[in-house]
Amino acid sequence: MDVVKMYEEFRNQYPELTKAADAIHVKTWGSVDHETVFCWFESLAEAVNDQMGVPEQHAELTSVFKYIEMKFVDGSNEVKNCIDVSFVENLFWRVSPRNTGLVWTVLPTHLQRLYIAFHGRQPK
Repeated sequence: MDVVKMYEEFRNQYPELTKAADAIHVKTWGSVDHETVFCWFESLAEAVNDQMGVPEQHAELTSVFKYIEMKFVDGSNEVKNCIDVSFVENLFWRVSPRNTGLVWTVLPTHLQRLYIAFHGRQPK
């Protein structure tokens, strides 16, 4: 699977979170299209960050994290790089410590390792 296919599959599986990510993406990139798909996963991370403070969304976030982890484990180098650089590195940005702690516990181990490898520690 390549990044574009992962992007399309994600959009079909998580339409509400996709709408939130699209809104963020349009503010930065002007549109949503396949040319900026790698960067779209940064917008997705920002949308996830926004949802971390909403307890009712934690079940969906857990599902999203499991989906992303599965794609990381089974994905090509391109997919792994996109998940690492565009998605994981941007998680927990400007998220309160209380909300961070609740969500960190449901982040799969592979994604936690990527986060710590980049940031040098788990989020505060």
